[in-house]
Amino acid sequence: MAGIIGQRILRVEDGRFLRGEGRYVANLPLADALSVTFVRSPLAHALVTGIDTAAAAAMPGVQVFTAADVDLGLFEPPPLPGLELRMARPLVASDRVRFVGEIVAVVVAESRAAAADAAELVLVDYEDLPAVVDPAEALEDGNLLFPELGTNVCLRRAVDEPDEALFAGCDVVASGRIASQRLAPSPLEPRSSAAVVAEDGRLTVWLSTQTPHQDRDGLARILGLDAADVRVVAPDVGGGFGAKGLSVEDVLVAWLARRTGRPVRWTETRSESMVALVHGRGAVLDVTVGGDRSGAIHAYRLRILQDAGAYPWLGAFLPNFTALMASGVYAIPRIEVEAVSVVTNTTPVGAFRGAGRPEATQAI
Repeated sequence: MAGIIGQRILRVEDGRFLRGEGRYVANLPLADALSVTFVRSPLAHALVTGIDTAAAAAMPGVQVFTAADVDLGLFEPPPLPGLELRMARPLVASDRVRFVGEIVAVVVAESRAAAADAAELVLVDYEDLPAVVDPAEALEDGNLLFPELGTNVCLRRAVDEPDEALFAGCDVVASGRIASQRLAPSPLEPRSSAAVVAEDGRLTVWLSTQTPHQDRDGLARILGLDAADVRVVAPDVGGGFGAKGLSVEDVLVAWLARRTGRPVRWTETRSESMVALVHGRGAVLDVTVGGDRSGAIHAYRLRILQDAGAYPWLGAFLPNFTALMASGVYAIPRIEVEAVSVVTNTTPVGAFRGAGRPEATQAI
């Protein structure tokens, strides 16, 4: 490290960026590629009572797909312990939408403009349902996102042996509540995907992603392919901040390339990114700290209420990361952390700049 610390290290990638030679998914040359536009719900919570695709499908070169056409399983969350897998997200909503921006139909056309025009012609009938956007209200299980499950709780972390005398002997006990507000990652480059199927059946997918190896495995699992037959390329990425991993849209682009037999591409708009890319944070932190009058802290209790958004993803698991860093840099002999994550009619929550650890720092 002697030649690095304190030295001015020249960046090797700057030259090509300054010359406009960065290579991003959106400007990847793909001959004969189809463009995708996703039809998204304008309602936070509703039953889907009908979809009329006739006018859009009648346009030259346009294809429209709904949930009935997509022969894939659910978009299950990462294999993290404790997540309620029965709340997994469908790739395309069929009978119910649970947040503004959820996909209800997929339009494919010869150009991006034609796909956008055709998407405007897809008519969806909704029956509006009460929406719950406050995690505290969701915890009361009044408005249920999954009525068949009877609860909005998608993860619970309990204390094995609660200590009723946790703060015994403390001269001072102070309590408070901190809201770690929901944030939109908003990378400078929005998400972008492209997919091509080779003559031998192998699938190549270009993604603006931070996790190409995980994405390859996820695509293979959902599409029913061997991982060796899927290649994921992550070229230059214009920001990610934790939020750019495998998404529903990426899977659908890859599926469409196999379904149509042609290259397929999609780049989200900024407004799409604000509602469809996973959000961050969204936690309510109740803290109780006990110590003596010299300033030493003897006990700490942290209770976390996590807003997971409409479907449990990494966001629902974030309280476990918060618990790992609960003490911060302080030597606290007695600590209790309990947490509950709930689904709400909002954009799903994922990783963003520290993924649960900044929440611990805010609290302590």
